[in-house]
Amino acid sequence: MSVIKPHGYTLSGSFGGQSLMLRPLSDEHLPLLYKWESDPELLYWSEGGEDKPLSYPPEAVRKKYSAVSKTALNFIVELGGRPIGNCWLQKMNLPEVKSMYPVGTDVRRIDMEIGEKEYWGKGIGTAFVRMLVRFAFEEQPTDVLHCFCEDYNIRSRRVWEKLGFKLILTEALPQPQKGRFQYHWRLTREEYMNKF
Repeated sequence: MSVIKPHGYTLSGSFGGQSLMLRPLSDEHLPLLYKWESDPELLYWSEGGEDKPLSYPPEAVRKKYSAVSKTALNFIVELGGRPIGNCWLQKMNLPEVKSMYPVGTDVRRIDMEIGEKEYWGKGIGTAFVRMLVRFAFEEQPTDVLHCFCEDYNIRSRRVWEKLGFKLILTEALPQPQKGRFQYHWRLTREEYMNKF
């Protein structure tokens, strides 16, 4: 039985003259996930809270991706055929966020990380998240994308801003931890259709 629940979607685009592909994340990618999820510098940016580990052992990585893939479409991000990160489109899993919307609203979130650090700060995250946003609204029944980042993660904030998400809530985080605030970003189907 697979650790990561499979799906059949592949998204294709380009970045800087190279192919940019989002392929189904699968168990064959676990060695890459083990590498990325054990990197303290990467986890500093992708995990909130000072109580989070700076390295996850393989069993914790398997547990995380097994759980997420039950309610998400998980993708490996490939640039020019090289795996450089992963992302997912997930049905909203936080009751406090779901309660912000009328019952029956299809609320989803996007999570992402670029595991290969030489690709940080080049705009690739914006490019592949744009592909996921298009997929969410044009090929899935998503009504709202509700995404998050903490105040210290300026690169993540720029992705949401560039793609037209609106800052709808700023929450103070319990201290001490690296972030003081968590930002909630939202893009609705109607806003997407009017913009794109």
